[in-house]
Amino acid sequence: MLRRIRRKSTKGVGIKKAERIYGFIFALPAIVFFAVFYFLPIIKTLQISFYRWDFLSPPAFEGLRNYVVLLKSSEFHNSLWKSFYYAFGTTIPIWFIALGLAVLFNRITSTSWLYLVVYYIPVVVPLIVACIVWQIMYHPSYGMLTLITRPLGFVDIPWLTSSRLAMPSIILLSIWKGTPFYMVIYLAGLVSIPREYTEAAQIDGANKYQVFRHITIPLLKPVILYVIVISIIAALQVFDPFYVMTKGGPGSATRVVTLFVNETAFQYLKVGTAAAASLVFFGLVLCLSLVILKFFRSSWE
Repeated sequence: MLRRIRRKSTKGVGIKKAERIYGFIFALPAIVFFAVFYFLPIIKTLQISFYRWDFLSPPAFEGLRNYVVLLKSSEFHNSLWKSFYYAFGTTIPIWFIALGLAVLFNRITSTSWLYLVVYYIPVVVPLIVACIVWQIMYHPSYGMLTLITRPLGFVDIPWLTSSRLAMPSIILLSIWKGTPFYMVIYLAGLVSIPREYTEAAQIDGANKYQVFRHITIPLLKPVILYVIVISIIAALQVFDPFYVMTKGGPGSATRVVTLFVNETAFQYLKVGTAAAASLVFFGLVLCLSLVILKFFRSSWE
């Protein structure tokens, strides 16, 4: 009897060990991919940040000088402010607009797929193409937005050449481009909510607002948290609209950190300073993500 028990226990341990080995083997390609294309570049960037390098001469070790230069750089401080201004100016409207559209599509039963396809077109359009199209729409003389605002008394609005309007103009493009993507994520979360909960609440006399507030939102919290974190990280990494539409101008009105790093490395040939800036920005984004996760988890528990 004891021998049988021992055999079963050793057999169970062997199965668990085999499952771990097979699991590691299946995960190994992803581990190698992230190690080669994510972790090694970060380590290499950290190494470069301690050197003065211009792509032409050999790197010269400078210690923390590049970080000191960034702390004193008003351009870097301005780029940080512009990045967070763009990120929150884009993501906050997207959170509410995408959720509202997801709730609307979740209630539409007939031909809803057709409307979803139409609303999802901005996501499919390449970002560079969208930037060029919106740049034409923003033209102060013959752009579509100019033709719309001209009868209202607004003549030749400098959408992309005004320091006050350039950033809001790019934010408007980003909201149009990003809202359908997060709408689909919200919609997937809404579809996964069992209808028994809402039907039981309606039987108890709850109206649509009460069902949405006390049942839908609590069950949708994990999806909301995911959308908040992912959208902020994605917005802070945006580069193409600023490079294609404004080149960081007028002045430095739209020079975000990604554009600052690009210009510092490839125009001014200060690769060490650019590497330090990217690492500082990476640390800020990581800290912000952790703070958001901790805040929402603690407030929702």
